[in-house]
Amino acid sequence: MLNRFCRTACQGAALAAALYAGVANADVSISGGWLRAVPPVSPTMAGYLTVTNNGDTSVTITGARSDIAGHTMLHSMKTLDDGTRKMGHLHHIMLAPGDSFSLAPGGDHLMLMKLQRVPQPGESVTVCLLQAEGDALCSALPVCREAPEES
Repeated sequence: MLNRFCRTACQGAALAAALYAGVANADVSISGGWLRAVPPVSPTMAGYLTVTNNGDTSVTITGARSDIAGHTMLHSMKTLDDGTRKMGHLHHIMLAPGDSFSLAPGGDHLMLMKLQRVPQPGESVTVCLLQAEGDALCSALPVCREAPEES
């Protein structure tokens, strides 16, 4: 019952986030965003989203921020020749007109570190992507135990 409530709350929050992202910047949009719920003592949490350049000029995402985290980063995830996986700082994301880039479980992702508080499933947290070209692109991302189902 609680899992169904969290899934419904996350889907609703994801829809609100998509609408909010469209208002924030007509040329760049965020979709499918969410944060993975973590235990209440965790100092970090991961986030996922797709950013799309709907404009006619290139866009560069240079970082991220959130009010609940002391530090927010774009992280890359690479599989090395020996099969081990390694995280590192993703310094920027370049998007040509019409391009999309996904931050997804098991791959590149957002990392919210030094959490000031740990948000609970069903809450939404504002995360902003920083653009080299100007304003930050902010979206309210739902906190979910699992990826929200696409509708």
